[in-house]
Amino acid sequence: MATARALFLLGAALLSCTLIGASSRGVENRRSLLLPVPNNGPAIFDVTKFGAVADDQTDNIDAFRAAWGEACKNSTTQAKVLIPAGTFRAAQTMFAGPCTSPKPIIVEVIGTVKANTDPSEYVTPEWFSFLDIDGLVLTGNGVFDGQGAASWPYNDCAKTKGDCAPLPASLKFAKVNNSIVTDITSLNSMQFHFHIHGCSNFSLSNINITAPGNSPNTDGMHISSSDSIKVFDSVIGTGDDCISIGHSTTNIAITNITCGPGHGISVGSLGKRPEERSVNGISVTNCTFVNTTNGARIKTWMGTVPAEATNITYEGLIMKGVQNPIIIDQSYGSNKKTTPSTSVWKISNIHFRKIQGTTVSNIAVSLQCSTSNPCEGVEIADVDLAYSGGPHNTTFVSSCSNAKAVFGGILNPPAC
Repeated sequence: MATARALFLLGAALLSCTLIGASSRGVENRRSLLLPVPNNGPAIFDVTKFGAVADDQTDNIDAFRAAWGEACKNSTTQAKVLIPAGTFRAAQTMFAGPCTSPKPIIVEVIGTVKANTDPSEYVTPEWFSFLDIDGLVLTGNGVFDGQGAASWPYNDCAKTKGDCAPLPASLKFAKVNNSIVTDITSLNSMQFHFHIHGCSNFSLSNINITAPGNSPNTDGMHISSSDSIKVFDSVIGTGDDCISIGHSTTNIAITNITCGPGHGISVGSLGKRPEERSVNGISVTNCTFVNTTNGARIKTWMGTVPAEATNITYEGLIMKGVQNPIIIDQSYGSNKKTTPSTSVWKISNIHFRKIQGTTVSNIAVSLQCSTSNPCEGVEIADVDLAYSGGPHNTTFVSSCSNAKAVFGGILNPPAC
């Protein structure tokens, strides 16, 4: 564990040092590489002017870092880093702040950026990361291709029950605040597509995320230790949760997402590690789930340190052939699914409202809560689901254990 931590810190230090060095050497020469400022708009730092080659072979990490360094650290006007049309290869890359250029700093991706496929080249578990930036705009209709198919065979997390080295996330945002990501495509990530950690006042919209339904641990977005995050108007199809909301998060709003394939939109999993803290204020509205394993899901481990998940609303959802449309699972990660949960996490003030469509499971509503901390304030209202599995004479039911739930309005299946 000490060796792994040392490697992590060393890798982060090397990336940061390289970035700083690239931004400070030859400043005067590189100023001539700027394109003219159009109509008093941002100064444009085109990566090809810094040596990037769109041949799908050359590693462009140095050119990317040099362009970012000039835009972030040395521009006296608003700056834009441009990755133009073409296919650019890049090894592990960090765009790090804080920036001194006027806000916001823009990264416009028009072309395709492809990851290197050798996992040993990554000293930390992310491919393209943005660190310590206030006022970032990432846009441009471009593609980040993680080329995950080459790495998925190395994912042994299922065999080791989570005790494994994570593969790199495609895009990681850490301590990125007051920022926007829009019109970006993430294709075939090695692990998470987007990892948002320690961020605030951050919105993501018109995002297209694609990976096969059997690709391991390829969560579309994983949000943790963050506040005031909005995700909307996006299409996510992947091999794990379309969106997973991790520990220590508050005020997360998710709306108008099409999810599938995937494992649904989940709060959790929570409680696996003792440092994990509570989750409060999650809203998932007007989303559609297509052939997913889950729809609206809350999942906790048994845990060792008490915390809570509270003030969570799933509303206005459409299910199309979903296996588990509504589920609370407080035995997540346990080998003893038949044994009642004793999770130390408290789940309260939960609302499942206006949910309709079809399910292939005869148990459409499953509330499996902790015997130690029964779920409180759970509302199931206007849930109108039809069973589309087989055989058709199967009883269509709700299942509740240790859940203090109130049912109202249209109810198909009927209340517990």
